[in-house]
Amino acid sequence: MNPNTQIIVNDAMREYRRTGRKAFRKRQVSVLRSLLNDIFEHEPNCRDRIQSIGKRQLTGYYRRHSHLKLATLVARWRVLCILFEKMGMNEPLHPSKVIKKKVGTENNVQ
Repeated sequence: MNPNTQIIVNDAMREYRRTGRKAFRKRQVSVLRSLLNDIFEHEPNCRDRIQSIGKRQLTGYYRRHSHLKLATLVARWRVLCILFEKMGMNEPLHPSKVIKKKVGTENNVQ
């Protein structure tokens, strides 16, 4: 993440980081930074701009991390929602729309 993007994230998340359970929120902000770094690394169209993160970039992120539990991805989605809200952007794509559970595939083997 370039320094300008990091300043934008720090400014937007400052109030979130300073209130409530601070240790948990600081961890969530560090997870948010790693999420953004992953998106910027794997999605060439973003070019280190948060405003260019959309449905396609989040779909790619969720598919790359589909080995994680859905609850973990939802926790990451929640902190991303806070960032998008602070920046005045639309709500990001929910991971359950991308990650579908395979129901009954193990029982139907013949």
